[in-house]
Amino acid sequence: MNKIMIGIAAATLVATSVHAADMAVKAPPAAPAPVSTWTGCYVGGNMGGDWARSHWTYRNVNPYDALGPGAPIIGTDNAFNMSGVVAGVQGGCNYQFANVVLGIEASWSGTRLDDTVPNVVQVFAPVAAQTVQTTIDSMYTVAGRLGYVFAPAWLGYVKGGYAAAHINTFGFTDAIPAFNWQSSMWHSGFVAGGGVEYMLMPRVVVGVEYDYIGLNTKDQVGAIPGFPVMFDPVHSVNANVQSVTARISFLFGPGR
Repeated sequence: MNKIMIGIAAATLVATSVHAADMAVKAPPAAPAPVSTWTGCYVGGNMGGDWARSHWTYRNVNPYDALGPGAPIIGTDNAFNMSGVVAGVQGGCNYQFANVVLGIEASWSGTRLDDTVPNVVQVFAPVAAQTVQTTIDSMYTVAGRLGYVFAPAWLGYVKGGYAAAHINTFGFTDAIPAFNWQSSMWHSGFVAGGGVEYMLMPRVVVGVEYDYIGLNTKDQVGAIPGFPVMFDPVHSVNANVQSVTARISFLFGPGR
C-alpha cells in the first residue's frame, strides 16, 4: 500500500513540474502596437525655394511711359521673373476619423523675390537709362487641408484657401534721381497645394509641400517728389508665387 501511495505522489509531482515548466515557457501575449493618430494641433517651421512672375501695366501719362505731359503713351507693360529662398512658420489643427484627416492651417513666410529690368520706355535716352524693379518680401496663408493616411505614419494631403503677399515696385532714372519712385501694397488671392508628411515620432512630423499662390491685380502708385500727383506712375500689378518647402512640425494636444 505504501508503494502505491509513493507512486501516486511521484506521478503527481512530475505532472505538476511539467505543467509549471510549460507555463514558464509560454510568453505573455504582446501588447498591441500603438496606433498613430493625426488628431491634435501643431506648430513648426519650413524652408525651401520659391519662384514668381509679376506683370505691370501703366495706366496714366507719366515720366516712365510718355515723352511729356501732353504726349501719347508709348509703352505700358513690364514683366518680371523672380526666384529665391523662402522660410517661415506654420501652425494648425487636425482631426482624424478612419483614414481621413481634416485640418486647418495658418502660415507666414519671408522671402526675397526680386527682379530688375529695363523700363518698357526709355524716356530720357540717351542721357539716362530707366529701370524698374519688383520685390516680394512676405506672404501669409489660411487654408483648409484634406488628407488621407495611406500607410502607417504616412499622410498625403491637398490644401486650399486664402493668401496674401506684400509687393514692392520701384522706378529708377540713373542720371536723374529726382524721377525715382517706389510703392508698396498687400495683394490678396488664393493658395492651392499639397504635400506628404511622415510621423517620425508621436510628437514630430516631417514633410514636403508644394504651394501655388495666385494674387489679385491692384493699382499701385509711385510718388515722384515735386511732381503733380496726376503724373505719379499709376500701374496695375499682379503676381503669382510657387514654392517647394521641407517642413517640420511638433504635435501637441490630447493623446500626445
